Amino acid sequence: MESSAKGTARTNQRDWFCLRTQTKREHIAAAMLDRHEGVEVFCPRISQIKKTKAGKKRFVEALFPGYIFARFSFREHYRLVIHTQGVSRLVESGTRRAVPDRVIQELKASLPEEGLLEAPDLSIKPGAEVEFVSGSLQGLNGRVIAQLPSRERIQILLDFLGREITVAVSAEDIILSRKD
Repeated sequence: MESSAKGTARTNQRDWFCLRTQTKREHIAAAMLDRHEGVEVFCPRISQIKKTKAGKKRFVEALFPGYIFARFSFREHYRLVIHTQGVSRLVESGTRRAVPDRVIQELKASLPEEGLLEAPDLSIKPGAEVEFVSGSLQGLNGRVIAQLPSRERIQILLDFLGREITVAVSAEDIILSRKD
């Protein structure tokens, strides 16, 4: 009887797997998989600023575009997982399918608790000429001195009323000045 209990435990073992998703559908696949009992989903995301025709906007995307991680019993849930909306296939390398638990644990530990990594606006570098697009300094121009370690703050040198002053502002309040 003990051997059958061990066999059952092995059958029900849940491992982490990497799943290939349809393009730009990681969040859909993760949400659909999360509905299934016995399936745990990990879909790390990154929040980053991108330029659009309407200006700069913050977008949240998958940290690994086209891939998510799911923990499930291969024998019990494979068919369910592989046929879930947004999932294309299971990533395999020869006979290796499972991702070691420690890899997922280390990845989770390196991310903020909510799994959302905030990326700074890399287009704004020290020396760049910028224009304020919101706040009390809207319409003024300045020069970036440094990106500050605190969240999304940038130090700007500003010529104000004939005097140079330094201000720290949110990256969302400025854009690169246009060189006409």
